[in-house]
Amino acid sequence: MAQVKFECFAVTPPGAEGLCAAELRRLGLEPEEQPGGVSFQAIARDLYRANLWSRVASRVLVRLGEFKCRDFPEFYRQLLKLPWGRFVRPERNCQIRVSCRTSRLNHSGRVAQTVLAALDKVLDGRPGSSLSGEQLILVRLENDQCTVSIDSSGELLHRRGYRKYTVDAPLRENLAAAILLKLGYDGSRPLVDPMAGSGTFAIEAALIAAGIAPGRLRRFAFMGWPHYRSHVWTLCLQEPGVVAQPCAAITAVDCNPAAVSAARKNAVAAGVESLVRVEAGQMEHFQAPAEKGLLICNPPYGERLGKVDQLLPLYACFGDLCRETFRHWTIGWISADRRFDRRARLGCQRLWSFSNGGITVELRQRLGTGE
Repeated sequence: MAQVKFECFAVTPPGAEGLCAAELRRLGLEPEEQPGGVSFQAIARDLYRANLWSRVASRVLVRLGEFKCRDFPEFYRQLLKLPWGRFVRPERNCQIRVSCRTSRLNHSGRVAQTVLAALDKVLDGRPGSSLSGEQLILVRLENDQCTVSIDSSGELLHRRGYRKYTVDAPLRENLAAAILLKLGYDGSRPLVDPMAGSGTFAIEAALIAAGIAPGRLRRFAFMGWPHYRSHVWTLCLQEPGVVAQPCAAITAVDCNPAAVSAARKNAVAAGVESLVRVEAGQMEHFQAPAEKGLLICNPPYGERLGKVDQLLPLYACFGDLCRETFRHWTIGWISADRRFDRRARLGCQRLWSFSNGGITVELRQRLGTGE
């Protein structure tokens, strides 16, 4: 019997669609890039694997259906035709998230109530409605065209489950992974983060280098679906990843003792403590552990941590470190202010513009001498 194929959409940070598509291709899928994500078809096993292995996606949705509707009676009738029983248990709480744009149906509250009424009818037992509901259902109405999707991920995929301890202004895990992949990191060259914070860059680098699935420590929404198969998930967990041979050294450095402690504990939680060396020390005293490699940095922007004027000496110190101690290394850093680039005095190219914590930032790169 042929297995049911789901129409899926992996939501990504804008600009990371190509990275996500490459991940899905490595899983044997045929993704198509679209603004804000990647569409693909998948049987249940491959849907599980997409959640388990995607390092850059935010969540993976399943499209339940698309249809035209111009009034609520028609909307309700169309909802009744969707395969709810495959994805929602009668007793499971649901969160309905609605967006309406240039459509006759523009009352989001009534749209959500209509969805719940349809679920009540189809499942013969109304699911609960909660803002912290277990199952997220998304309804998008645009130009009278309705798209209904169900979330297979649950918590956003950047929540890997290892970051138990944080310091101020942490970088989301999927953004850290996307940045590393944008810079071409595969684990075969040494990596240093001189402002490591809670260790996100170093830990994501270790997961990449060791071929460890980023989602192996957490639960997903699809585990609550009626047709979830735990034995299939077990098989997915046993799949090996692509491992860098040999795996080069990964070093995280920070001058804040609390950050050093957090990074070490997070590395243990992620199971990569043997791959990540976490050191306490001042950035200006650090020595390059190899002739070439990748130095990656998320310096404070002067928005959430410190004032820009107070950070200018730090920016200058970072530039000195890159030009002198790490002159042969590729340097990647996140920049939110041109004053950083002027003080650091590093010739660079812009690779990516994205939002981090509501702040528009840019990923910049300076190739090492001889590269």
